[in-house]
Amino acid sequence: SSFRTLGGMQNTFANESFMDELAAVSGADPLEYRLRYLAEPREREVLEAAARQADWKPRPSPRSDTGPVAEGRGLAFARYENDQAILACIAEVQVQRASGVVRVKRIIVAHDCGLIINPDGVKNQIEGNIIQGVSRALMEEVKFDSSGITTLDWQSYPVIRFPQVPEIEIVLINRPEMPALGGGEPSSAPIAAAIGNAIYDAVGVRLREAPFTPARVLAALKKA
Repeated sequence: SSFRTLGGMQNTFANESFMDELAAVSGADPLEYRLRYLAEPREREVLEAAARQADWKPRPSPRSDTGPVAEGRGLAFARYENDQAILACIAEVQVQRASGVVRVKRIIVAHDCGLIINPDGVKNQIEGNIIQGVSRALMEEVKFDSSGITTLDWQSYPVIRFPQVPEIEIVLINRPEMPALGGGEPSSAPIAAAIGNAIYDAVGVRLREAPFTPARVLAALKKA
């Protein structure tokens, strides 16, 4: 299917992982830390709207849940290219310490793309972005050897299936005084970053390479 947002997910993953690291070093709540440096009302509003929907309780990360199945939350902010959209994403995850399996339980996206003409159509676009974004964050990876690409089928290149689709909640922020801006790609951008930050919140390890496969999670836990 169409590969959405091209480099936007990777760039946001790098930027928002680093913002999360700065908040953690500062001992600050990840939401409060971002709001500290955002002056534009539209940017602040998407973060605050997502936080309200998630019932966000201020505290620093990591939570470092010590149970066999650790739970965490992560936040990411994105302003998509050419001012198409401003959005915030909150992910809630479970991490199985023994297997390294990550389950994304819930994704919340607050989305401002100017004038919204067809709210249902915009939600459909965002849902597609979220599902593909979770799939890319957890499992999609093209692999190579000396002869070329080795991921040639759905066994070697798995994609998300229905049981793995998280609960999805969308908050639309309508701007009738503005032109209608892009809604087809922007919500892909912060998904991996929010999930990576949620994994850090759950188990206290920072993943710097996607997808967040069980092998990579276990390797990070072992190194930590």
